[in-house]
Amino acid sequence: MGVAEEKLTTRTSFDTFVQITPPWDIEQNFLAQRFMQTADEAGLKLTKHQHEPIPANYYNSTSAYQEVILTILDKFGFSIKASEKPKKAAPAKAQHRWKKAVSTIEFYVDDFDSQATVIWQKRNEMRIKKGAKLRKDVPLNKDGSLGLAARFTKQLREEHADKIENFVTTEDVVLKSVNEVGHFLYYAGTNSWLVLKDKDGKSIDEWTVVK
Repeated sequence: MGVAEEKLTTRTSFDTFVQITPPWDIEQNFLAQRFMQTADEAGLKLTKHQHEPIPANYYNSTSAYQEVILTILDKFGFSIKASEKPKKAAPAKAQHRWKKAVSTIEFYVDDFDSQATVIWQKRNEMRIKKGAKLRKDVPLNKDGSLGLAARFTKQLREEHADKIENFVTTEDVVLKSVNEVGHFLYYAGTNSWLVLKDKDGKSIDEWTVVK
């Protein structure tokens, strides 16, 4: 007996009925089987459940037509597709904690055309030791304008202009964070927690990250 000829027999009442009339080249029995497979994958319970194999030469065309129907039904709020697994939340930004032991360690920068020795001496104090070499060339936007990082660096260097001569610091410079150190020395543009390293190559991130 064909699917179209079967009577809808159920004791469950419905307020919505959807009738699908496939084209002549789609076998209705195979389409019904494909819908049952999809319902199974979605974890739905069926009142009538009898799986029959779909011949390989019909499977692709039947699946393609089913996808059209599912897309239309979904637009009207009817969906039997398995819901997507919730995406994992992006990992929170790493947290770092100052500790007294860190204040005795010298961290070095030798990258991005800059060189410096830095000490995280207090919770909100990063001391760049005298003689630090600052990056000279200014990174610009595509249109030739100063970006946010460049403007912030310009401001920091202007605040300490009396301690800079020919892009080299003549006195120690105290800033508030690793982020400010990165801007001051080389216009940032990278994760400075990975740039500052001790004499053994261990980054300031490894020393202070909260796990």
